[in-house]
Amino acid sequence: MARLYISVNLIASWNNDTEHDTIVGRKSSFYETIKGIHNLALFHQKMEIRTVIHKLNYKRLLQFSEFVYHNFPFTIHIALMGMETIGLAKENIDMLWIDPVEYIPQLKEATICLNRRAMNVSIYNLPLCILPKELWRFSKQSISTWKKIYSPVCVECDYCEQCGGLFATSGEIQSKFIRPLKSYMA
Repeated sequence: MARLYISVNLIASWNNDTEHDTIVGRKSSFYETIKGIHNLALFHQKMEIRTVIHKLNYKRLLQFSEFVYHNFPFTIHIALMGMETIGLAKENIDMLWIDPVEYIPQLKEATICLNRRAMNVSIYNLPLCILPKELWRFSKQSISTWKKIYSPVCVECDYCEQCGGLFATSGEIQSKFIRPLKSYMA
């Protein structure tokens, strides 16, 4: 059966529909999205929920994970994603961009919460060098090969083959904390 990918940006706890709708640019899309996910579940569709982490939602990643756990227990996979700075993200970069290192505590909390509840969770689009080692097992190589690059310092990294890399489309907008990892450090 084909996996249906649902892109959901449920940025808040269950009652912050106004902020959700502002971010996605559509009035009432929060409730339409929830209703659509539940309708798909009624038809036994396999779903993955993805959320892109940015400055406006990172503080509520734990609430997001709680919301998903309580409202979408039928979800087969949850992806917590680093932001690609193209399109509307690039146009709103000052409002949305945050160095991923700044949200690692919230990402860790949300990931561990979902994992402890037996939810299949992954981290997409973030290089290993900015993640604590305990989150490496959740990190996936999710960037398309034609879009993936590595920083020049990555040639010295012992984990480049396992790393998710960086978005070529993001240009200079990358974490300041990209560094080569050595196997004796890990």
